[in-house]
Formats: sequence, structure tokens, C-alpha cells
Amino acid sequence: MDRKTVGILVSLAILPVRFVYAWMYISAPLRRVVLASGKLDPNSPLWVGHKFNSFLPHASNFLFLHDFVRFLVLHPSLLASFLWVFTLIEFLAGLGIALGLLSRLSAIGATLLPLGMLLGAGWQGATCLDEWQIGSTGVAMGLSLFLTGNSYFSVDALLMKKFNNLENSTWFKWLGSGDILDAPYQKMSVALAIFALFVTMGTNQYFQGGVWGKLHNFGKVLNIKIYDAKIQNDNLIFYAYRISGSSAAMAWIPDITLEKDGKVVYEWDQKAIASLPPSAVRNVYVNKAKINKYALGMRLGAKAKIILPLSQNLEHGTYTLVLHEIGGQTFSTKFNY
Repeated sequence: MDRKTVGILVSLAILPVRFVYAWMYISAPLRRVVLASGKLDPNSPLWVGHKFNSFLPHASNFLFLHDFVRFLVLHPSLLASFLWVFTLIEFLAGLGIALGLLSRLSAIGATLLPLGMLLGAGWQGATCLDEWQIGSTGVAMGLSLFLTGNSYFSVDALLMKKFNNLENSTWFKWLGSGDILDAPYQKMSVALAIFALFVTMGTNQYFQGGVWGKLHNFGKVLNIKIYDAKIQNDNLIFYAYRISGSSAAMAWIPDITLEKDGKVVYEWDQKAIASLPPSAVRNVYVNKAKINKYALGMRLGAKAKIILPLSQNLEHGTYTLVLHEIGGQTFSTKFNY
């Protein structure tokens, strides 16, 4: 069997992966632009910027990714533009894979996109580690498409048939399709397979402890970080940052207490929280903490400066600030006054 026949058979064998993977990339822009257009509108509750913000608490800082995500959620207008560009790249990668046009270049894009999502959001998924699974399999599928190219049933194949010089063109072989067996193909295939496995197992361990040690799931367990608490100008001021839990659910805080020596010395109950003015919550990121008639609510990734009025003077000493979540969890920090 000659090498050309082998290439055709391999490109045929990977057709199911190619078409399914292409649709995954095409469907995302279709959903955001046509089927649910609010997903790219910063003024819509459907805006995917909120999902992007939810990546932040545990995003890896490999290649400064965490810093990049934080920069964008601090600048919503830039985030809105970035999401349009990202959506366009997704569409072009999916279209390239579906048509078999510049197949290897499209496969590179389809590898880097899930890799970025994996490193940023691989910790999410309350039950099935959704983003980690999608990102890991996406990297492996993209690399497989890069290795095979499309020597059959593709625009690349038509171009090579029409322009004979393309088949022997080095740039077209590496960005489009064609025989790259003259390159150290076997070593490259093994290296990319090891890379895919390293990324999969490495992120599994980094985000979930899934290779050794104790398992953990940031997407399942709700947590709110409280810091910089102080009493100033007859107000209790602190920062609250929701760093884990399901991105699909709000965290509701109907009761806040101050404790000293194990006793509650001041309380903001449901009525007191509901009566707070909007200025009592000063949000930092795209995702918001907000007050309704029942409680203080926080989306995943929300960070806010909270200002609570004090109607009595408190003694100096060490206090514990406690946020009581509606499901029974408490989140606390100690501070000196």
C-alpha cells in the first residue's frame, strides 16, 4: 500500500471526529450570534462575559492566563470585544475543519482554543468536571486532526488536485494537508500524544487532585472569601469574593453577624440587609453581588466592597465577621478594631 493511499485511509478514518468537532466549533458562534444573540450583548443577562468572569477564582496563571482573565473582567468593554474576536476564531476554525480548508492550521486553532479554556476553567463542573473533560478531549482531538490532515473529501484535496505544486509545497503540507511522513512523523506523533496526556493528567491533578492525594471539586463546594474587614466612620467595611460553587446558582446571604468572645454583639438580619441602599455594595468585576428583598446574593466570581451601617458604638478588640448562607454554611474572618 503506497503512502498516498495510507493518507487517504487515515483521513477517512478520522471523518467522524472531524465533522463532530467542526460542528462543536460552528455551533458556538451560531448559538451566540443567531439562536441566543444576547450572549454577546454586555447588557443582556445571557452575556457570556459572566461565564468568563466565573473562570477567574481558580484559573491557572500559566502564561499569565489568570492575569489576562482578571484584566478583561476589570475592563468590560475590552472583554466584549475579545468575546466577539474569540467567537469569530471559533467559527473560522470550525469552518476550516468542516471544509478541510487549511486543515492543519484550523486544527492548531482548534487545539489552542480548548487548551486556553482548560487552563482557565478546568476546575468548573459541579458533578462531572465539565470544562476539564471538554478541554482535555478538545486538545486531543485537535492534535489528532493536525497529524492526519485531510487528503480526501476536502477543499485542500481539491486545491492539491488543481494546483499540482501545492502537494509538494512545505508550507501547504504544514498548514493545509498532504504527506508529512518525510518529517520525523513518528517522533512527532508520540511527542504530541505525550503532551496531550501530560496536559490532561496535569490539569486533572492541578484542579481536582485527580491523580494522587485528596480529591477536591471547586465547582461543587460553595465558598466565599472575606478580607480587609474594618470598622470605620460608623460602618463595617469588608470585601467579599465568591470563589467557588456552581456557576448556575447564586449564593444568598440573608444574615450577617459580628461576634466577640464567641457571642453575637451585632447582627444585620434579613430585614436590615434588604433595606440597604445600592451604594452599600460596590462591585469590582463583571459578575455582581446584589441585594434584593430577601438577601445579599453573589454570582460565582463576584467581588464586592460591602458597607454595613453600625447604629451603636462597639468596644475595641478582636471581632469575627460571619456571613450566614441560606443553605446553612458560614464564611468568616477575624479582624481587630
